[in-house]
Amino acid sequence: SEGTIRIERAVGANGTVYLTVPPNKSGVGKVTLNIQERTMEYQAVTSEQNELPTGAKVVAVAVIGPGTVEVAPAPS
Repeated sequence: SEGTIRIERAVGANGTVYLTVPPNKSGVGKVTLNIQERTMEYQAVTSEQNELPTGAKVVAVAVIGPGTVEVAPAPS
C-alpha cells in the first residue's frame, strides 16, 4: 500500500495540542494527530470560545487547507 499521508483522512482523527490553539479562529496553533498509524503535526484552528491549551485532547473536525485542520475538544 502507498505510504502517502492524505490530510483528508485527518477528519475524525484524535490528537493532542502541541502549541496552544487560539479561540474563534483568531490564530493558528499546532496539533499532532494520529493518521494512518502515524503521528503527524499540523497547523490548527478552532471555532471554540476558549483556547485549546497545550496537552489538550482534540479531534479534527475539518480540513481547512493543505497543512491546516480545524479541531474541537475530544469528548471525554
